[in-house]
Amino acid sequence: MLKRFLLWWRSLRYHRYYVIADCSDNSITFSHKLYKHIELSSHCEDAAKVFVFGIPAWGTYGFTVNPALDRETQLADIQYNEKYKTIGFESLCPSVNRIFCEYGLPCDLKMKLTVTVHRLGDGKVFYNIERPRP
Repeated sequence: MLKRFLLWWRSLRYHRYYVIADCSDNSITFSHKLYKHIELSSHCEDAAKVFVFGIPAWGTYGFTVNPALDRETQLADIQYNEKYKTIGFESLCPSVNRIFCEYGLPCDLKMKLTVTVHRLGDGKVFYNIERPRP
C-alpha cells in the first residue's frame, strides 16, 4: 500500500504527460496537459485519428496523431466522454490488453502510464507510453 502511494505521489510531482489505460474497454484516456500538447502539435481542423504502434527497439508502445500512412490501417478516433468529462480513444490494434500483457501489468486495474514526447527529424511528433518502473 505504501509503495503504491509513493508511486502515485512521484507521478504527481514529476510527470505532466500521462495516460490512464483501462483493459475492461481497451480505452486510453489522456491527462489534461497531454491532450493540450496533442491539440497544439497535431494542427488538425477536422477529426483527430490516433495510430498506435509497437516500438520493438525500446520494448514499448507509442502513438501518433493524424499520420500520413501509405496504406489502410487501424486508426482510432479521439473522443470526448460527456459522462466522465475526459478525452481519449479506444485502442484495438494493438489492444490495451496486449500492452498490459507485454508490460506485465495486472489486467483488473486501470493504470496510469507516463508518456514522453519525441520529435522526429521532419518535425513530426510521436508519444511513447513508458513501461512503469518497479
